[in-house]
Amino acid sequence: MKARRSRAIRPGGEEMEGRLLTAALPSMRAALAERAVQRARPVNPALRPPPRRAPGVPVPGPNGPTTTIGAGFLGNQGPRIGRPTPPAPNIQFGLITITNTTKATITFSASASTVEGGRFSDFTLKPGQSQVYYAPFGGPFNSAPTFQVSFDTVERRSVIQLAEVDTVYASSRWVPTDPSLGRPYAIIADAGGLNVVPVA
Repeated sequence: MKARRSRAIRPGGEEMEGRLLTAALPSMRAALAERAVQRARPVNPALRPPPRRAPGVPVPGPNGPTTTIGAGFLGNQGPRIGRPTPPAPNIQFGLITITNTTKATITFSASASTVEGGRFSDFTLKPGQSQVYYAPFGGPFNSAPTFQVSFDTVERRSVIQLAEVDTVYASSRWVPTDPSLGRPYAIIADAGGLNVVPVA
């Protein structure tokens, strides 16, 4: 086995700062010469950038004093009012209107497929009374809600599906008050008992 020869480290020979500075001098000279030529040219005042101002210093504006703060321009400063809230996003709703055409007060359960997992809630309609029911579009395909009605408010058997709905595009906080907005359905009494049928 051969013995390795030890190598001495020479700090003076390993320094690179001197070589880097001398290598950069020609390109620095070219950049300085180009900048001197640009300064010598006459500049069109319209192309001149606006003067820089210190942050927080008022500057005149078309409608009164304006203020710059930091890097962002805030425009004309009026009275301080609470931060405005953004408008509620608009979404699509499915609506139905149920009218009680019988001569009795009817209590029934209704649900929408896109609200609380289709959980039923109980409602009461007097004879001749109409009520609009609404639910947002939803599900993985953002589809229209399917409404269900059952006249068995305990077991919720014999469910009637009301799949046809009218749609409205409105704010997520919107609440319908006009019964004519929904797809019309009527509660009727027939030989089999109570039923909900579409109105033409």
